[in-house]
Amino acid sequence: MAIAPVSKFLLAVHNSAKDEFLVQLQRLGIFHIVQTGFVESETKKETFAKLLATIEILSTVAGKKSLGKVAVPREEYDEIGRNYDPQEVLQRIEILNSKRNELEHRHQAIEDELKRLNPWSKFSYAPASLKQSDVEFIFGRFTELSGYEDARQMFGDKPVTFQVISEDEEGIYTVVAVAKETVDEVTSILTKLNWQGVELFGLTSPPNEVIEKLKLEQTHIAEEIERIREESSSLSAELARLKIKADVLLNENRRLEVEQQISKTERVYLISGWIRDRDIKKLEQLVRQFRIATLARVEPEENEQPPVALMNRPLWRPFELVLELYQLPLPDEMDPTWLIAPFFSIFFALCLTDAGYGIVLAILAYLLLRKMRGDNKLLKIIFICAVLTVPIGAMVGGWFGDIPDRLGLGWLAAFKNRVMLFDPMKDPMKFFILSIGLGYLQLVAGIAFEIADAIRVKRYAEGLLGQLPWLVFLIALVVRLGFGSSFSPEVNSWLVILVLGAVAAIVVFTRRERETMLSQWLLFLLLSGLLVFFASNLGWIKAEFAGVRWLVVAIFMGMLGYAWFTLYQRRMWSYLKIILGLLSIGGLILYFIRVLPAAIAGLIGMIFYFLAPSGSRLIKKLVWGGYALYGASSYVGVLLSYIRLMALGMCTGGVAMAINVIAWMLLPIPVIGVFLALIVLLVGHSYNIAVNVLGAFVHSLRLQYVEFFPRFYAGGGEPFQPFKEVNQFVILRT
Repeated sequence: MAIAPVSKFLLAVHNSAKDEFLVQLQRLGIFHIVQTGFVESETKKETFAKLLATIEILSTVAGKKSLGKVAVPREEYDEIGRNYDPQEVLQRIEILNSKRNELEHRHQAIEDELKRLNPWSKFSYAPASLKQSDVEFIFGRFTELSGYEDARQMFGDKPVTFQVISEDEEGIYTVVAVAKETVDEVTSILTKLNWQGVELFGLTSPPNEVIEKLKLEQTHIAEEIERIREESSSLSAELARLKIKADVLLNENRRLEVEQQISKTERVYLISGWIRDRDIKKLEQLVRQFRIATLARVEPEENEQPPVALMNRPLWRPFELVLELYQLPLPDEMDPTWLIAPFFSIFFALCLTDAGYGIVLAILAYLLLRKMRGDNKLLKIIFICAVLTVPIGAMVGGWFGDIPDRLGLGWLAAFKNRVMLFDPMKDPMKFFILSIGLGYLQLVAGIAFEIADAIRVKRYAEGLLGQLPWLVFLIALVVRLGFGSSFSPEVNSWLVILVLGAVAAIVVFTRRERETMLSQWLLFLLLSGLLVFFASNLGWIKAEFAGVRWLVVAIFMGMLGYAWFTLYQRRMWSYLKIILGLLSIGGLILYFIRVLPAAIAGLIGMIFYFLAPSGSRLIKKLVWGGYALYGASSYVGVLLSYIRLMALGMCTGGVAMAINVIAWMLLPIPVIGVFLALIVLLVGHSYNIAVNVLGAFVHSLRLQYVEFFPRFYAGGGEPFQPFKEVNQFVILRT
């Protein structure tokens, strides 16, 4: 639940050992290399691309049995990497694939030609032979019957003959015989009657003979494609070795990239990078294996920030993805993953809010994790959230909507009611309060986290004067307003005093300087005392606290004394300041003898205090403090954003019940009613799960990024990415 400490080291490796050292360093996977450029071997890049294409082709041929990674021992992996040459298989697959593409294109071209010629299959002459006739033949079709009938009428008394060859939904296929001298005129008229010409004069045989030849060719093409598929299928036996070789080549490429990005001399490669402190011994042990390699700790350059390596317990680790999708913390920040995890999970569960959906989602996520293996953080997050959805869904009575009530099983409905705390459809206010309450808890937790983080890095003023007042203000105010009726007058009075003290601290300490800290403390004590005094007069707290007025007077006298001291110390005399200083003393005396009201005496004294060096730099700070206090209204908007938890949760339940209503409406249909109802239930609830899982994930992320993080989180750290093996297709067995 922290950021792992990292140190910077410089590795020096002799040229003769460079290749083997990089292999071992990559397999160790603990060293984050500082890289300066990007160069890749074009030859290996081309080979790797061919491997990927071949793997995709053979995987398609092999079907489901080719899916997933290949589990292989390290020894076999290394042996195949050294000795297996895939070029022959790659070339053969490339030839077969090229041939198959050509055949498929030809097959499609024949299909298009058959579609064009089929309507003319009953025409018994070779269209090319008609070119030699004294009569011009025009092939085409009328797209509408009315066009054909209009043409017959228009040319009824002219030397034009129509012969219908066939008819289908696309039109009437017709041969028109006309005198050569009237071809242009007839064609122009036909065009206006929804006529579309067809070019057939390239056929030297009757269309039916051409069709038979094309079908025969199409049969031969299909047989050849099948032969290619069978040969490709036989080559799929090489798929496992091709996948291993692809991973080997991928890691070789990564080593070549690193080799081109590190400094070197005539004899030595210099590799600079970062390593987690817990892994230093492993690196030292690797260096000892190579007598011509050395290791030295180096100091980071000025303003150079180390990469961030998160270190969390297994339960929290998947939620690092939330930070990775946003920004990793800075190296001097605390890792908030452990704080995000429970809130994110609960928010997701409240948005999904159906125990049945949670069970289905948990099973699916578990099966996918088993199948995909590896460290899939997204699936682990979904699995954890799905498991938590079960009790939260049961809490609001969601079991595939209202299925327990509809099935008519008394014991099932009784179980649902026994574990249900409230029904959000009948009592939405409880869901509303729960959503707002969770938002409030996360808000308070974020401020507390920032206080702890500030104290950890010894920024005490930021933590205790900048953030602590807000924490006290939010907690005391909510406890007083929400639960004050349960407390005694004394407890309620102290809660109000805490709120007023926090308000004073926010106004005074939002902007701070070491040089003005004493003045700000005096002003804080004065403002706090005044607020408590006014609260007692207004009846907000017990009247006994009105005695704080004498403490206010004492602090005020101390502030006047400090103002005179700063005038004397800094020799910043002026007639105005001296006159105001004397008037403030006189006003205080007149107040004691009850001649002058406290407000006037206090106003004169505060003007003198702010003109003196003691308070001359406080005006801007107080303005910023007042603005910050006004900004407290933004917390209301933040809390209202958490209502989306209730909205999405009730939407999930409402849609689930609507699906059930539709399914039960279909049940009375004879014979097929049950079958149709099952389809509606299966498709409807599957769709509802898919849509609301996406919504739950996105909106839970939004609450973290938009409402939570801006309150305490800076971010912007560079991720710790050690130079290590990447296994895209292979799982290495130890």
